Amino acid sequence: MNQIPEEFTPIDQPSHIDESRRRRTRRLIVPSGKTERSLYVNEIAKRLVPGLDFYLFSMLCGLVLGVAILLDHPAIYILAALLAPFMAPLIGLGFSTAVGSFRFFMQSAGSLLIGSAFIFAGGALSGWFSKLFTNLPVTQARYHTSFTVPDLILLTIGAALAIYLTVRVPKQRSLVASVALAYEVYLPIGVAGFGLTSGIQGLLSEALKFVGVNILLVILIGSIVLAFLRLRPFTFFGYLLTAVLLGGAVYALVVSSALGSALQKQITPATATMPIQTTLNLAPTPSSTLAPPTAIITIDATPTNTLVPTRTPTITITPKPTPVWAKIFSATSNGVRVRKTPGFDGEYLTSLLNGQFVQVLPDFQIVGNATWAHVILEDGQEGWIVQSLLLTATPAPNW
Repeated sequence: MNQIPEEFTPIDQPSHIDESRRRRTRRLIVPSGKTERSLYVNEIAKRLVPGLDFYLFSMLCGLVLGVAILLDHPAIYILAALLAPFMAPLIGLGFSTAVGSFRFFMQSAGSLLIGSAFIFAGGALSGWFSKLFTNLPVTQARYHTSFTVPDLILLTIGAALAIYLTVRVPKQRSLVASVALAYEVYLPIGVAGFGLTSGIQGLLSEALKFVGVNILLVILIGSIVLAFLRLRPFTFFGYLLTAVLLGGAVYALVVSSALGSALQKQITPATATMPIQTTLNLAPTPSSTLAPPTAIITIDATPTNTLVPTRTPTITITPKPTPVWAKIFSATSNGVRVRKTPGFDGEYLTSLLNGQFVQVLPDFQIVGNATWAHVILEDGQEGWIVQSLLLTATPAPNW
């Protein structure tokens, strides 16, 4: 009895179309399907939830940062940034628009707030210790309170690289990018804590403002990178959060003029001149009287000519005080700020680059543990500058 042979179907061999589709799928950064993308994003979000090591290393970073502020040494500041944990909550804030979850957003913000509290406490502890000493320098601390173009470049590269690698290689952590984020966010928070307990004016408010702008920039950069990777929000909360965060970032950059002030200080050409003039006004007031010769003829006809000159010139010198000129010099930045009134809380007037000259007036004031010099700018405006940021160019007593 003959059996009809069954037809052989190669079901175990992949077709050429299925193989090319799998290769194309592997090349994609984000899965194309909505369900697959949702699972992929949720998997990344789970890896951005910080663990116990995040809080322990935040505490260690805060203690080292406190020592760095007291010693005022840049190398210890860098060590504190290297000891900072992987900034998963901050990256999570930049990634929250794609996740579209209010719970994930609040969880990332809360974790970042707790870690920042440890950093703030380390700076506050060093500020309390600083009261045991006198005239401690805080040059490096002030450097972490002003927004500059190099800070913008470092923050942009760090945030973009961290979010890109988080999406591209979710199982690995980019520690290099995390150090850049810790340097721009954690270090100013510690400086703010130092300013609170040390009593030095300007550190607390300027540092907190600097931190707020940097966090908004990280979220803004994260939204741009995710849009470039075609990982757009797919929930209503995601779009709403994107709109709110973008509006807040634009407001912080434009209204606060943080970026504008930084660009102005970087691109303003140095046109410093040294118009030192020493004026000596001589006001001679000669009062000379020259009596003409008088011929006296006596009776005996013996002529006697008597010449009596009475020239007594009197010269009165009225010298004007020599103006004192000083040159701008900051060892930690390329310029200084000029304020309308003395004190770090004084109203901002303008910025001057290193090497520019100002005329120093004789009145000085001590405000906020710093000596402020009253100066006249080249355009005639008057302002106040910290005296330690000036190098005298004209000999002056008691400088």
